Amino acid sequence: MKLRYLWKITLDNEWKQGIRSFFNVILYIVGITIIGLLVYFVSLETDTKKSVERSIRKEIKTLGSISVEGNPSDIQYNSNFDLLKVVKSFSGIDACSSGWGNGSLAISGDWRIEYDASEYRDEDLKLLQDIQKKNVYDPGYAIQGKSLETTWLDAGAWDMMKIDLLQGRCPSEIDYALYGDAIPIYLGYRYKDKVQLGTRLIHGEEVYVVEGILKKNSVLAPNSDNLMNMYPEDQDAIPYQILDYSILIILNSEMDNTYNCFFTLKDGYSFDDVQSYLDALNLNPDVEFYINSVEKYLDNMSRESERKEMTGLFVYVTVIVCLILSCFEINTILAQRREFGILLAYGLSHRDIIKMVLIDNIKKLIIAILIMTCVIAGKLAADIMVENMTFYMLKNTIYSRLVLTIGMIGILLVLLVCIVPSILLKKISPAELLGGK
Repeated sequence: MKLRYLWKITLDNEWKQGIRSFFNVILYIVGITIIGLLVYFVSLETDTKKSVERSIRKEIKTLGSISVEGNPSDIQYNSNFDLLKVVKSFSGIDACSSGWGNGSLAISGDWRIEYDASEYRDEDLKLLQDIQKKNVYDPGYAIQGKSLETTWLDAGAWDMMKIDLLQGRCPSEIDYALYGDAIPIYLGYRYKDKVQLGTRLIHGEEVYVVEGILKKNSVLAPNSDNLMNMYPEDQDAIPYQILDYSILIILNSEMDNTYNCFFTLKDGYSFDDVQSYLDALNLNPDVEFYINSVEKYLDNMSRESERKEMTGLFVYVTVIVCLILSCFEINTILAQRREFGILLAYGLSHRDIIKMVLIDNIKKLIIAILIMTCVIAGKLAADIMVENMTFYMLKNTIYSRLVLTIGMIGILLVLLVCIVPSILLKKISPAELLGGK
């Protein structure tokens, strides 16, 4: 029988089984919620690690950090010691950076935008504000209507993150000696065709020059300060920063840094090689260099025993939920056996009946997913967004993780729940369904 007729028969029959179907929907919601939470917590431990790998586009084992204990100015009796310069001098370093993080630009009346050397327009940062709106990574740095969120980094961090440009030139191509006191900035994909390259944002004595537009869906690793001071419970559902609405401010690549930095290794080199190189340069016993592997740090945040326990609990709960749903579905079929028998007697095949059972469960699943998505999204918006999560991050969480996770778990449950009823229906004749021999 054609699928649309099976849908019609299933829906018509549903009105007679309304209460039973309602309880089945509730069971689907409970089952998906429990399994979904377990999946979330099991996968949470690797979120930050995967996001950093995605940001640097290399295995995270090449990413490390250096911290200095003591007074670095005493090293080699050099009062102008610069850790970045020392690290860069080692041939095994691919790129190094003093760090990256979030900041803000205050919006006030003395801002203006200069489009070329002779033309000025009487407007402030309203143009950028209208584009950015609530799509910020950290709401603490962007007070609505009063400031713009920015992300600061140096040329080394840019090279480490392998950020791609849609338009413009990379920070490494800028000659800072000829650039003067101006500060290069890069805008996210959403500013494309709205802000021209070379646009100068002037605020008092500070001048920001738009040097490029980023490719769509470019990402940046978590704030460097937070990355190495993160606890397992602090890992976010979206730990990396999506740069589509971001304003990147590139700090002078020659800025001094004394106490810490990040770096990526070239192929064939290890962290021990970096440690040996720095120790050889260090003539002061009161100063020590500490090399940390970011991968090992993130791995140490989770315990293998807890992961195994969570996985076992996940399997146990999945089996229990599937058994409960299967029992309810079998009970539903037994309650409808006369209707199924009549349909078989009128020419429907066992395959048509099994399809009807599958359609009925899909319908219940869709209702459950819609209810869960609305409830969870509302809960996130009410409890999380105000303090820890922005509107832009919330949208990405719902679309990329929440609905996908709920949908995948729901489909799996439907398939498992329909197995036993399908076997039963295949072995029962129309006469037996109608109560005869």
